[in-house]
Amino acid sequence: MAIAAATAPAWAQSAPPADSDQKASEVDEVVVTAERRTQSLQNYAGVAQAISGQDLRAVGIDQIEDLQSAVPGLSIANQEGNVQIYIRGVGTANNTELGDPSAATHLNGVYLPRPRGLGGMFFDIARVEIAKGPQGTLRGRNAVAGTLNIIPNMPRLGERSGYLQGEVGTLETTGYEAAANLPIGDDQALRLAVYGVDRGTAYKNVGNDQSLDPTGIQQLFSARATYLYQPNDRFRLSLMGDYESERGTGYPATNIRNGLVNGGTPDQLELREVLYRGPQGLVENDNWGLALNASYDFGPAVLEYSASRRSVDYYQVNASNEGVVRPGYGAADVDYDNFGTQYWLTLSKSDIHELRLSSPADSKAVWSAGLFYFKEEQEVGYLSLVDKGMFYSGTEFTFPDVHSDSFAAYVDVTYPVTDQLRIKGGFRYTEENKSRNGIGGNWSLGLGSEGYGCCFTTRLGTEGFRPIFTGRASYAAPTNNQEAAQYFLGAFTPGARDTFLDQIAGVADGSRPNGTCVNRPDTQPAYGGQVCPANGQHSFFQITAPGAQVGSYEDSFNDYRVGFEYDLTADNLFYGAISTGHKSGGFNDTITVNGVQTAPTFAPEAVTLYELGTKNTFRPATGRIDLNANVFYYDYSDQVFQTLVSLGTGPNNASAGFSQQNINVAQSTIKGFEVETRFDLPHRTRLDVIAAYIDAKADTGALTDTRGTDYADGTPNFNIDISGNELPNVSKVNLNAHLQTTADVFGGRADFHLLANYRSSYYLNIYNESPVIQFTARPTDAAGQAAYDAFKASMEGTTVNPNAPPASPYLRSTEAREGGFWARQGGYVTVNLGAGWETSNGRYRLEAYVNNVFDKTVVDKQLVSDQVVNVLFLNQARTAGLRLRANF
Repeated sequence: MAIAAATAPAWAQSAPPADSDQKASEVDEVVVTAERRTQSLQNYAGVAQAISGQDLRAVGIDQIEDLQSAVPGLSIANQEGNVQIYIRGVGTANNTELGDPSAATHLNGVYLPRPRGLGGMFFDIARVEIAKGPQGTLRGRNAVAGTLNIIPNMPRLGERSGYLQGEVGTLETTGYEAAANLPIGDDQALRLAVYGVDRGTAYKNVGNDQSLDPTGIQQLFSARATYLYQPNDRFRLSLMGDYESERGTGYPATNIRNGLVNGGTPDQLELREVLYRGPQGLVENDNWGLALNASYDFGPAVLEYSASRRSVDYYQVNASNEGVVRPGYGAADVDYDNFGTQYWLTLSKSDIHELRLSSPADSKAVWSAGLFYFKEEQEVGYLSLVDKGMFYSGTEFTFPDVHSDSFAAYVDVTYPVTDQLRIKGGFRYTEENKSRNGIGGNWSLGLGSEGYGCCFTTRLGTEGFRPIFTGRASYAAPTNNQEAAQYFLGAFTPGARDTFLDQIAGVADGSRPNGTCVNRPDTQPAYGGQVCPANGQHSFFQITAPGAQVGSYEDSFNDYRVGFEYDLTADNLFYGAISTGHKSGGFNDTITVNGVQTAPTFAPEAVTLYELGTKNTFRPATGRIDLNANVFYYDYSDQVFQTLVSLGTGPNNASAGFSQQNINVAQSTIKGFEVETRFDLPHRTRLDVIAAYIDAKADTGALTDTRGTDYADGTPNFNIDISGNELPNVSKVNLNAHLQTTADVFGGRADFHLLANYRSSYYLNIYNESPVIQFTARPTDAAGQAAYDAFKASMEGTTVNPNAPPASPYLRSTEAREGGFWARQGGYVTVNLGAGWETSNGRYRLEAYVNNVFDKTVVDKQLVSDQVVNVLFLNQARTAGLRLRANF
């Protein structure tokens, strides 16, 4: 059984005072709270990484996505505001109301169920901690990949201090940050902090409609207030409130599939030069939270109570585009009067309560036991809108009632058998419940012209359009044309040039059963020639509205960990552990299969981690050296991927369609090793180096290839074998180095930083660029059709090897790149540089940084959903900036 080795890099927890004898470049002690207690990283029997706020600033990391340049095995992308985190190949792209993240995110240890707006939390922080591997026993739900904990600076008793900071940078960036620590008597303190930034974008609008701003423009404002009351050594109370506001033009992503057909690769295209059209991209995101923590030390035990409430109010209009300029298609080919796009709404209110009893700080046995409760209420809306539609104008899912709750009980003990040997064990029981009520389905109008000619088109989504997702009088699913028309009257605010409501006028009250004909140049199809009937109604009228969507899910699962710690010496630790984690299961959209409605469920994902590691500190005369290593083996079961589910058959055995569903389809193995060292070099220089090898593959699994969806005869009803495929978004070889040095210059102290990161190539989806297998077109002769239909029916639910030649003339195989489905990011190196100078008394500090020095373009994430969609999400382009900070 191949295994691997890993630990975490250790960065300084906080900067020493400028007048301290300690040099900023020396290897110093790093603390983490991965086990929910403060301990030295060298004493933590696991893999965690702590990066101080000072070090983040020094190398220009001010967005959560950029953390992956400092943490091997970490991959972070942002899709429609959902932060998607993968750690060592464990992760998920489903962060909708139907899914949960695989890596649990926390603010000061408080769980964040909806990882939106995290960029606005990156200010006045002490450090960011990343724990690798399942943390199910101590951290609970959805920590199957690990955890990411943003730890802000807390109030300090008896100290009046603070800072003011201003920033300017490339991409028209301007920003500010300030904090003040205010003592209130001897036993209370208040810390106030604010942050704001206006940032431009590296994307360009190369279309003819220059009134549209490209995606990526962002305005952030955040504020945080933290109160601390600590009258004695036994009692401590803290209360934190935070607010984040984000406005902008949306998150950059570009569909480049048409530019890749016939073997193209992204490096042949200008990926940030986009042909925008239609509506202006828009993001409106407001988050706030309150968190209370109170603890009392009774002597034999410490009782702690935590409570929090978080609110998310997120609305987005996608910036529509026709991709990038490519051979045969440019700015002159775009229809700029096409307002089709997507709209998103998430309203979330969540509450968390936890009661925890733990051992006191001086206890030889370290133990904790607790109860955890989580509840979330959401209102969710999604509309994919088509302008100038004919028999199809979009797809809507709106849910005014989305509920989830979770209860857990846990216990964890680390017991000293001898002065050198400790054994540990923990157990957690979790119950999960989810439900959803609302509507979902297609918007469509079929509008006949004179003499039953076909057909007028429908304008929808023009200037001023906005869907009404919440607050409707009724969410009942329509059952006839009249009810469908009434439904649409309350579904949106029409745009200035929309015709949808005009064309259904009279249907809702029954006065014009076939609606009202609107004959304008922009309601004529491309081939023209449509004439309104003499009575002003359509010759035929077809209307479709969304149907009922109801789903529920409940389950329970157990997590555990067992392990040992052995101190070879006071500075040399050897450890081993088996630990588990689960990501909650759930349910899918309601579908109708051969007349039967169902909302298929999927089970929790589970990971069992086996690991051995060692942590070592050496103290030669030249300075301290830390050398850590870890080998790991993951058993990743019931892995969820999106697949196509057949909706059965219709007339003449034709397909009734397909639905994309989340299904447990794969069993995977992840194995590897991670080695970390940090040591002093001459001339007040320090070097941190981390190397990680990760082999992540699906052992077994089969799913329908969504790349083959063509909404015609070719869509497969069979599965393809993904056994042996590499898991997406994980590199086998990961190297990270942080070199920093200090020098006394100009009467003050200067520091210099170089952060280099290497990742080997990786796949962006589970298909791994395997050929796309589809059915051929249905024959036109009766005998051929009969044979074709029989073969197609026989294939439903079977599994084929996509790399083998098609076994039937009714199957066709297309190489992935020939079909426009490039999906392998090549290996790359990124480099960040930083430099700072501060006065001898630490009062003033000037910083400069360059992020992504060589302007390397990297694909962080890919979305493929059918034969015309290959959307790429890119890393941040090169940025540079200056900061001036005044401390007081």
